[in-house]
Amino acid sequence: MNPYLQKPGRNINWTWVLIIVGLMALYNQHLIKTDPENTYPNRIRRALRLWWNPAGTELEKHLIGKGIRCQDPDLLYQKVAGATVVIQTHGGMGSGVFIGPRLIVTADHVVDGKNLTILLPQLENDALAKPGRRMGVGSVSRVKGLDLAFVTTRHAHPSWLNLEGDLQSVSDMMIVGHPKGKYYSLQKARIKKKELMSVSEYVIFKDNEIFFGNSGGAMVNCNGNLVGVVSMMTDFQNSRLKQGVGINANTIQKYAPNSKWR
Repeated sequence: MNPYLQKPGRNINWTWVLIIVGLMALYNQHLIKTDPENTYPNRIRRALRLWWNPAGTELEKHLIGKGIRCQDPDLLYQKVAGATVVIQTHGGMGSGVFIGPRLIVTADHVVDGKNLTILLPQLENDALAKPGRRMGVGSVSRVKGLDLAFVTTRHAHPSWLNLEGDLQSVSDMMIVGHPKGKYYSLQKARIKKKELMSVSEYVIFKDNEIFFGNSGGAMVNCNGNLVGVVSMMTDFQNSRLKQGVGINANTIQKYAPNSKWR
């Protein structure tokens, strides 16, 4: 074949490629702040897990996609989501978890407002739980010097979590929150500096995306016992350095109101 008669090849416009990659990177940085569950790396990991282990229901899709490895993860989700509430204040929103029929533990900054609304979970078979009907608030008590508060309710709730008594036995855990109040999400986390839990009020964790609605949410082990409640995330914009901070179960037990609410 005459080389002079060959059709010219299609050249790749690397300028446009770099522009598209740059825009995707910028948007991913935006997602880290606004919707960390759905950053591009997290979407790819979920897609790979579901390709390897296809899901049959919406709930299975969520649990498999998040890589939850506990035995009977669907039952764990139902148990923890069933005890977790949405807490709304004027201009704010967070989570809380029942530790007794009429007693909710949460983060203090979640209840920082005059008008407090509690939304109970609405559980659905084979689907993600959603915020449901309102529950009347009785009283709010705060722990001075800690991001910890307790809310009593006017009526009893049938589902609550027990506090984990042996924190040193916990290494991996799950966290329940509700991204922007839409549904209840179960995510993995890994405890750091476990030895500090016996001498401090806190639990430090990694490998978890804290999002708007997580604060005050339940941190549980695979047995569904409460390890702590979420307080905050440090170094949020640095994926390598960021870590979560929660109030551990020993501290919750120490400051919880008397047993008439439990």
